[in-house]
Amino acid sequence: MYKLIALIGLPLGAGLPPLPPRRIGHPYQNRTPPKRKKPRTSFTRMQICELEKRFHKQKYLASAERATLAKSLKMTDAQVKTWFQNRRTKWR
Repeated sequence: MYKLIALIGLPLGAGLPPLPPRRIGHPYQNRTPPKRKKPRTSFTRMQICELEKRFHKQKYLASAERATLAKSLKMTDAQVKTWFQNRRTKWR
């Protein structure tokens, strides 16, 4: 569009917003470094065995059931939730 205006004889920038400043260097150069990934959680055989037993009986847990199971296995609620989500995906 700027070339078109220059070709028809109007002053450059007539009625147009100013151009943004040009970036110098690689476009990703000024990004903040990515956050470190959380290491993969490893469960004990006993935890996996109990989780599998419970999954065999019940594919979905209510939040209270999940909290009770997490406490009995010394896991967090989020770990049990994620384990069940991943296990249901594998099951399908």
